[in-house]
Amino acid sequence: MSPGEKRAVSDLTFSRKIDVTVRHAPDDIDIVAFGLNAERKIADDRYTVLFSNERSPEGAISYCRITGATTITVYLDLLPVSVDRISLVASHDTMALKQARQLSVDFAGVATVEPLSALGDEKAVMLLDLYRHNGVWRLGVVVQGFSGGLADLVRHLGGDVDESPAAAPPPPPLSLSKVDLRKQKVGVSLKKLGIEHEKAEVVFVIDATGSMSTLYRNGTVQETIERIVPVSLRLDDDGIMPTWFYASGCARTEDLTAKNYEGYVPRTLPSPMKPVIGVQKHSCAAIDRKGEVTIGGVNNEIVILNALLDDEPANRTTPLLVIFMTDGGFAPSKEIAKIITNAAPRPIFWQFVGVGNNNFGMLRNLDTLPGRVVDNAGFFPVTDLAKITDEELYDRLLSEFPAWLKAVRAKGILPAR
Repeated sequence: MSPGEKRAVSDLTFSRKIDVTVRHAPDDIDIVAFGLNAERKIADDRYTVLFSNERSPEGAISYCRITGATTITVYLDLLPVSVDRISLVASHDTMALKQARQLSVDFAGVATVEPLSALGDEKAVMLLDLYRHNGVWRLGVVVQGFSGGLADLVRHLGGDVDESPAAAPPPPPLSLSKVDLRKQKVGVSLKKLGIEHEKAEVVFVIDATGSMSTLYRNGTVQETIERIVPVSLRLDDDGIMPTWFYASGCARTEDLTAKNYEGYVPRTLPSPMKPVIGVQKHSCAAIDRKGEVTIGGVNNEIVILNALLDDEPANRTTPLLVIFMTDGGFAPSKEIAKIITNAAPRPIFWQFVGVGNNNFGMLRNLDTLPGRVVDNAGFFPVTDLAKITDEELYDRLLSEFPAWLKAVRAKGILPAR
């Protein structure tokens, strides 16, 4: 699309979740989304979304940055009526953006904007606007530059700019990243349970059925991913956590690590409307009528459970912890119970986490499943994952793991220590 061009969003995509990805080099180009009122002015700073404010209050606008790219996600149906326009901006503190090695915009995978040829000495540029017109959301390509940088642009939008000289900042204190801090918290939980020296592989399974859509929209799933990654980093020396999404089908997507967890959901989440990308060793997804790989939208836990077992090595000597997050389903309870029972002689512990207030069926009775050589599964429900602390989450995730380790070693399923 070219500067000045305008289109109805519905002409480009039927989705009400819009991902706008700006690819930029150098990496320190800043991308900002300004939520504006009907007068095209900044009326509420909470709707200025950027690296220091990654989410608007209700999650209607969110920010995700990885090396070389920034994604602004907009949920049109969550935006308050006070936000009439979202202006997407790129800026750099010292460099004219014309000198950027790359600056390109991808709108929802269906349209692109290449602004560099229209720029001169501007250090900030309004790239595009999402705006309401007669009740319809539209996309307008702007490409309006500001030689005075972001400060001039903010003034243009009615914002205040602090003109006072900044005092020299004090030396930054020695600090740990959020991942490192959470690894320490995992270590505390392991020590309390008496297994601080244990090593295990960790696999993460995430429910991607339609009923989970609110948790994806409000950022709960992404935040939970960021909280689960340190469990794998602490237990597993290779720092890699295989990750699967499932619905009626399933797919193993990009392995989670300390380097790629940011923006993992918008980057990899398969859905009925979005083909699976980055499929690893095994895909139990379906091929739709367009020939694209999808996972559908309804529950079929049997498919994912069997896929996980099929993906397993024949002679595992390291314990495997499967963390399985779901908001319910598990209707064919006899078949699911049979799969878990038949897997009991294998060195795999299944930790199910139920989110919300739904019917979790046979998961509530895992501790009493008959006919197993060891109790190889645990379950706990959480009404609101966002409201429990990291410490509580890790304690609950790992609480049944020590007893299982002791039991499988006593039975010879894992070598004795």
